[in-house]
Amino acid sequence: MDLVALVTADQQLFIYRLNGQRVYGAIQKADNRGVQSIRWKPNGQLLAIAWSDGSVRLVSPESCKIVLQFSTGEAIEGVTCMGWATNSIRRSGSSSFNAGAKSLGALLSANRDLSGEKVPMDLPQDLSLIDIEISLPKLSVLAAGGNSEDVFSSRSSLDALFRLFDPKDNSSVNVMVVGTKNGNIHLSIYDSFEVGTFVSPVTIDGVPCHLIRHAAHEQFSTHVLLLEQPKASGLLYFVPMDLRFISASSEYLSLLASRSTALNNLLRYIRQVQMLMINEWKVTQELPSRFIRNINKTLEEKGHGDIVQALYHSVATGHTFPAVREWLVDELSERGHKRWDKAVTAGLENLRRLVHENMLPALERCSIILSRFLGIVKFQGSDSATGFTSQQISLIMDTVACLHLVSSKILIQVIDELELFGSFSAWLRFEIDRLASDSSATPNEDTAEKEASIDHSKVLLYLQTVMTSSPLSLYLNNTVSEEDKDNWNHSKYGPPMFELLDAQILKREQGRSYLRSLLRIDLWCDLLEKQAHVIFNQIAEADRRNVLFGEAQCIGPVENGGPVDVRISRNDSGLCQSHTAFVPKGSSSVVQVARVLLSIENGISSLHRSDFSEVQLGDGQIRDIKFLDDRIVLAFA
Repeated sequence: MDLVALVTADQQLFIYRLNGQRVYGAIQKADNRGVQSIRWKPNGQLLAIAWSDGSVRLVSPESCKIVLQFSTGEAIEGVTCMGWATNSIRRSGSSSFNAGAKSLGALLSANRDLSGEKVPMDLPQDLSLIDIEISLPKLSVLAAGGNSEDVFSSRSSLDALFRLFDPKDNSSVNVMVVGTKNGNIHLSIYDSFEVGTFVSPVTIDGVPCHLIRHAAHEQFSTHVLLLEQPKASGLLYFVPMDLRFISASSEYLSLLASRSTALNNLLRYIRQVQMLMINEWKVTQELPSRFIRNINKTLEEKGHGDIVQALYHSVATGHTFPAVREWLVDELSERGHKRWDKAVTAGLENLRRLVHENMLPALERCSIILSRFLGIVKFQGSDSATGFTSQQISLIMDTVACLHLVSSKILIQVIDELELFGSFSAWLRFEIDRLASDSSATPNEDTAEKEASIDHSKVLLYLQTVMTSSPLSLYLNNTVSEEDKDNWNHSKYGPPMFELLDAQILKREQGRSYLRSLLRIDLWCDLLEKQAHVIFNQIAEADRRNVLFGEAQCIGPVENGGPVDVRISRNDSGLCQSHTAFVPKGSSSVVQVARVLLSIENGISSLHRSDFSEVQLGDGQIRDIKFLDDRIVLAFA
């Protein structure tokens, strides 16, 4: 669909269809921070919005939600330019001399005898691009939490965030360049995979020049940057930026970057699920704890122990202490029992759904992505430029396995507690009704039938093992003692921990001493995030080392905030040529065009030639300049 994005004078951003229907609207952020640049993704699936505080939001017009958000740095004074372009990835090795060969998918879909066909020359790459995620069920949406992670609360935004990797995208990479008033240049690929922030390559008298225009061409890994002196002579500088990680790095760049982005989004999803799990667990504890706290005080004063012992006595003997009877009939009553039953049952049901429908499927997807990473690094060898090792990936996969084990134990315990609480709740309601009625009356058939339907062994088991000391607290309690913290810190930096965790769980089940902190799901999520971000940083560092800035060329003075535009094209000789059109300082009716030819070898550019020309357009004042295509430039007076 055709969409138009615009920013109004009062800093409101809107997206409209061509018929005038509004699709999306964003009001001004707090502290009078406004929109300073907008840019569509080359395929039109996302809109990037750069705010004056340096934050960038990626909005999906399909779901009208913020899909991603990142910051270009700290203490940012404003954004001066934002570009979003697509570059083709040139293949090395077997892929280059076998460009005419069909892919594995094309051969398998041909439905004919393959005996006469040549074997695909790039079989490892074709195998790596087979996407088994498409056969997995979609991740389930989460309940809205009133924060930035509400992107997980709708089907459309979740689908936009977890787009399947298209093998066609393996031949291209999306690059976003954001320039700030501080003189920094922030680089990211695949929507949100941050390569890093670079200091301006041009500094005049200790003051960095800031980026005002960016241009790229699909066939060249070299981008063109135009930088301007802030509040000075207004000199315009031309700087080539060579992205050698596109031209010279691994042919699995697209797969690594896109799956790293997907893994990062999965970590956000897992963290949100973990927080919701803890919240649901707290819901099951708050109301019953208040009821139990009140009666425990009374029983302690009368010397009858606690409520667990008193109720156990009632189930085993049929006798109820007067204080417990008063509590059941007068304080708890039918209304209180309904609230108790609803709080615990609904909380446990939600907890079961979160583990079964959200956490475990997300962990399975993490395992698939990590197995791809492991396959790539093993195939390429230890000297590859991927930025990580097979040992690092194996450790993360071990952490995912530990988190899967903990989640499975939680699910089993939740199912058991639901069954036990069902019996306890039925017995508790029966006791309330029995004690509230005339105790001297002879029990009728209905009463006897209700009592016979209650499994008293499960009621006793619930009182013994769950009512005030649920095993779920070992997994979902988010408070940790210093001793537990020391044990965890000592354990997590050692060898793979799955066997250690499994042994600790077995010790707990056997009633032996064990490391309680190893069962905490939030600590496992923390460890997974730390390990994954180490990998992300290493991949980004490998890419950062392959970002080179060429020699700056001064192409003339321009009016402060005056019209400027730049475009890259390929000339007849195959050279990269850029045209920069601008209005020279003091000549408001003149358009000056600077042509710079760059020769690119192995992803590194060098100046080949530069030419200048200008056109006098009468006596008017030129308001804006835009390149229509590679041959025509429009000047608006």
